[in-house]
Amino acid sequence: MKLIIDNYDGKGPVDYSSAVVAGHPFRIVRQLNEPVTCAATLYPGPGRAVPARNGRVLVEDDAGNLLFTGYVATEPALELAGQGTAGAVYQVQLSAISDDILLSRQSVSQASISRGITAAQAVQALLAGSPVPGIQQSLNQAVQNVAFYEAESGRSWAQNTGSLANATRNAWRLMNGTLTMLPVGSVTHSLNEAQGTLSPAALSLAMARGVANDVTVCGVAEPDAYVTEFFQGDGTTVVFNLTRKPYLPAAKYRRPLTDLFEGPAIDPQLWNCNDPGAAVTLGAYGLTCAGGAGYYGSVTLSAISKIELGGSLVLETGAVQFGQQTAGILNGLYSSEQMLEQDCLAGFLITQPNGTVTISPLINGVVSGSSFTPVTGHLYTLRLRFYSNEMQRILQAYYAVGTDGGMALFGSDYLNATACAVLEVQDVTNGIAGAPVALYSGSIAGPASICTYAPLNSSYLQCSIGNVSVEQMGPLWVTGTPVGGSAVVSRLGTAAQGADCTLSQQKLQFYPLSTPKAGEIIAVSYRTSRRSVARMANAASIASESNGGKLPGTSCWVGTVSSPVPRSSADCENAASAILALATDRAAAWSGKYTAWNAELQGDIWPGDVLAVTMESASLTANLVVRTVQIDLSSTSPGLAKYEIAFANDWAEQLAIKSSPGVPDGVWLPDAPQSTPPLANLDALAITSVTGSEIQIAAGVT
Repeated sequence: MKLIIDNYDGKGPVDYSSAVVAGHPFRIVRQLNEPVTCAATLYPGPGRAVPARNGRVLVEDDAGNLLFTGYVATEPALELAGQGTAGAVYQVQLSAISDDILLSRQSVSQASISRGITAAQAVQALLAGSPVPGIQQSLNQAVQNVAFYEAESGRSWAQNTGSLANATRNAWRLMNGTLTMLPVGSVTHSLNEAQGTLSPAALSLAMARGVANDVTVCGVAEPDAYVTEFFQGDGTTVVFNLTRKPYLPAAKYRRPLTDLFEGPAIDPQLWNCNDPGAAVTLGAYGLTCAGGAGYYGSVTLSAISKIELGGSLVLETGAVQFGQQTAGILNGLYSSEQMLEQDCLAGFLITQPNGTVTISPLINGVVSGSSFTPVTGHLYTLRLRFYSNEMQRILQAYYAVGTDGGMALFGSDYLNATACAVLEVQDVTNGIAGAPVALYSGSIAGPASICTYAPLNSSYLQCSIGNVSVEQMGPLWVTGTPVGGSAVVSRLGTAAQGADCTLSQQKLQFYPLSTPKAGEIIAVSYRTSRRSVARMANAASIASESNGGKLPGTSCWVGTVSSPVPRSSADCENAASAILALATDRAAAWSGKYTAWNAELQGDIWPGDVLAVTMESASLTANLVVRTVQIDLSSTSPGLAKYEIAFANDWAEQLAIKSSPGVPDGVWLPDAPQSTPPLANLDALAITSVTGSEIQIAAGVT
């Protein structure tokens, strides 16, 4: 074995192999989806420096194959070994962590939410903006769906990447500057007793858990019943009390994106900037665009995290000022990453017919509504209000081992919804907010579930943008219908936004200038809230376990899934189905250890590999997922390495689904497993007419 350390002291890589103190552990520990560690005791001796913090560490075997690459994590500890002719002699306790330590020292963006992409794309988003140069990527096999994944800013890069890899049943490692992510089981090591590659005495295994065939899963709070409450204005009342408390997303999700463009450069943790001609800069007026290539998509600024078009969204591009020549789309939602005009679900089209700048609403790629002519030198806010009666537009993805040994996917479906939008322009010159001018108010047919948000899409834009914000308020929509008139959207928000009303707890309050008139019918649509939960059972397993009716065949498991987070009862159903696929498979409960030497093994072993064990003496055939590999290196020639391998399949030790037994306080648990699909929600149910004596209801379906 060879230990090489570069202390970056001008001497380059130095061979420390002969400095390793025999009799002390020289150990490499690899754990599934966690950083790799290396520890050794050294006596540097004359001519070798004490390894320095951040020194580069490489461990090779006799054939030159790398077993570890990383950096000295902390200043090495000194241990008195005794007295020599020149005085005290010290040994050095070396501790190194794999290459990812450089990434884990950086901050993680709070806006790092991945929706509707692959595992590879989610990892690339986590890498975005990293100041660590030269990292190569080998992610072409990480093609699993990531429906909804949130990186936590309080966790390190390695922890976030590890939880993402676990959720998609992948294994990652950063070795010698290359980031690799492979599906668990991509590499198989055959251990066969008859062929002499398996030592039965070195193997210990057992089934760590029993069968569970009736599973109840709890998740987070979800939108529940569809509610529309009606009130009648009297010309003076401005506060209306709702019967129930509306569902609102957690506080941390209500401002998914905000940027004041005050930094020295565009924040790469928030934005993808496609700007081959350097037309986009940051300055005193915020973000400034000074041209484009003459077609849509040539110069763009788009959010790294895609937006889920659920609930009530308010997307603002603020303090916008236009130049003399300008053409493009601002504050747009797109169904594709190419961001062509026909891909724009909703946005503001900027044109210059007859030499005059004109703002027009763009709906599903078509100019709709009315246009607006901005005044030269004035500042404007372009505001897009989007409403969907469904909060969740994509179901969470859950992975489990299928009966054929491959991965089975539960969930990841896109959900349809009805949608409305309001596009408005507001003059905010000199900090004075004028009355918003509505350019479009109406429905949007067939809205996509996941969209790319681009504040800037320049064909040839000359403009500046002072700020961008996205606000999520939940599935809440208010309309007012005056006597003899048609319904008009009542805008929710702050007075500075020119809104008509605001919601606090269970109170809808109108601003004085928007007081409902006498006889006006106010309709408030919202969703109630409850804890998501589902109960599923495997009838075939129950029948098998009952032994022909001689025993109770049902084995229940009740718990809460924490990752991937079930955002709805539909997610809980898919999580329960994935757990059932594991908990009713006896092979998924194997757990144990195996000890071997490098001379016996056919290649290096990493967590995420599979041991294909065949032991004829015990009539055993099993595929076992490697979780931890501890390598103890010895000071011998040729080099010997002792591999202690811990393995556990998905039901024995949680992998793609993280859960805990028990349920939150106050949750309602189903009395029986769900046996048939529930009836479809009446999400299109509407009140079509209200009089003093009659309410007419349309179900929206036959």
